Amino acid sequence: MQMSRRSPPAAPPAPPDPLTPRQRAADLLQTLRLVWLASPRHSLTYAATTLAGSALPAANLYVGKLLLDEVARAAQGGVTYRALLVLLGVQVALGVLGSLLSTVQGAAQQLLGDSLQHGVSRRILDKASGMSVEAFEHAETYDQLQQAYREVGSRPLGVATQLVGLAGAVVTLVSVGALMARLGVWVLPLVLLASLPGVWVSNKFGVENYRMLRWQTHDARVQNYLGGLLTSDQLVKEVRLFGFEPYLLRRWRDYYLGFRRQLEDIIRRRSRWGFGAALASALLTGLASALILRRAANGQITVGDFSIFVLGIAQVQGTVAGLLNGVSGIYQNLLYMRNLFDFLEKPGRDLDAGEEWRGSIETVEFQDVAFRYPLTERDVLRGVSFTVRRGEALALVGENGAGKTTVVKLLTRLFEPTGGRILLNGLDASRFSPRSVQRQMSIIFQDFGQYQMSARENVAIAEVGRLEDDPGVEGAVRQAGAAFVDTLPQGIDTPLGRLFQGGRQLSGGQWQRLALARLYFRDASVLVFDEPTAALDARAEFETIEALRAQAGERITVLISHRFSTVRLADQIVLLEGGVVSEAGSHAELIARGGQYAALYALQARGYTAEAGKTTAR
Repeated sequence: MQMSRRSPPAAPPAPPDPLTPRQRAADLLQTLRLVWLASPRHSLTYAATTLAGSALPAANLYVGKLLLDEVARAAQGGVTYRALLVLLGVQVALGVLGSLLSTVQGAAQQLLGDSLQHGVSRRILDKASGMSVEAFEHAETYDQLQQAYREVGSRPLGVATQLVGLAGAVVTLVSVGALMARLGVWVLPLVLLASLPGVWVSNKFGVENYRMLRWQTHDARVQNYLGGLLTSDQLVKEVRLFGFEPYLLRRWRDYYLGFRRQLEDIIRRRSRWGFGAALASALLTGLASALILRRAANGQITVGDFSIFVLGIAQVQGTVAGLLNGVSGIYQNLLYMRNLFDFLEKPGRDLDAGEEWRGSIETVEFQDVAFRYPLTERDVLRGVSFTVRRGEALALVGENGAGKTTVVKLLTRLFEPTGGRILLNGLDASRFSPRSVQRQMSIIFQDFGQYQMSARENVAIAEVGRLEDDPGVEGAVRQAGAAFVDTLPQGIDTPLGRLFQGGRQLSGGQWQRLALARLYFRDASVLVFDEPTAALDARAEFETIEALRAQAGERITVLISHRFSTVRLADQIVLLEGGVVSEAGSHAELIARGGQYAALYALQARGYTAEAGKTTAR
């Protein structure tokens, strides 16, 4: 059977204007406030130099007209060389002043942009740091985060510079327009009209480009992911072995072709409209030129006046285009800024809100706990109840998707239950700030972090205030059986991973050893192990289990594992099926009951026995 070819979904219909006039005004003020707070000094410098420079085009046109008129008169012997030099000196001085203003303006804009990017990036990172874990697991929220972070470097500054540019364009247009108005009543209106078609086309397709990018955000992320699979150093072995590079390339190209079709459609329509706009502009400019030539033929204007018209056409049209494009540019940038503000306005989670938990955790009790992810209609957990005390180990077992990791996320206050209660030492955990409770907990997740930092940092970030605690780091490394760090080129301070130059890559088991060391480094009263031996060999697994046995005597230990050799050390075992506790008790009790746990244990034990028999036969 031939596998069907998957294509990206078609673009949705064009959405309505997402911003009301009131919202646009509010977003504009909020954006300008961001710019001002980034650097008041550079904001003022940029605005002042821009406005001052906007008056120079009219001054240059007028001085150029005087100089041409004087040259024409000089040809007839009516002007001295000294008078011409004076006008030339004024023209040169205006050029020098323009260069000075442009230099100061560019420097102020660059420094303002740098300060603004840092300030807005910091806001985004602060917001991301305060968001709940559920938010990161929601695709729409993650898309907003990526859009906000991608546009942070240009959009806020673009709004500010375009707004200042609008004020400058008005100054230029009024001053140059006053000079051109002297040439005839219809000249300036015709030149202004000639500027409008091109601006209208630019604005129309600028908004369409924005909407196209919004439609493509999710698909572009999927395409980038597919490209990442083809270039990943960690996945290259599996990709090569199964030989599914053509499938990934085909899917990657399908997304590209979808983007290409949308792009070609916009370019085709923009080209047709652009040609029509250029034709209309040329006809209007030609009509204005005919009026000027008629007056020149009648001797009603000087050579200098004609130079104002010739040079002023480009100046006025460029200024009008800049003025109207600035308005549409501000609007388009505000659409992107709304992405940022939508993200920043999302409800966060204050991890320090609530009473501060003090002391160790002696008991953990789940009372009819339920949990449902936001925007879903199915409970992941229902009526989960159990109690575990200091010195005891609790094991959570069950098939994938049964809810084991969700229980751990609730226990560690990463999630909050949507039903029931979690009690710590008999007190409702919701009374206390998540951060203060989490200080008493240490965990290794199944998808533990592999931080592209030094080996020391990989261990000590569990308590960053103790980064220089050498005895503590060494003790955690020894307890986790991660003695291999001593053989690294720079010992505990060796950079790890391949992301940065000079990094040393580790095996999966070595990374997991460091994750265990990170867990042990924090002086916590609750230890949580989510598949702690998944990447370890048999000897390392035995050593880790023995370490867990030693730890269980002093703290509360919560363990998730599919290996019953590991689960057996637990004082209490909870079997989850479909988010519900189906069985609970000690290993011996559950085996004696002969239920689902006993069946799973027998199935795994049979596999070990069969493997041992094959080994003996060899």
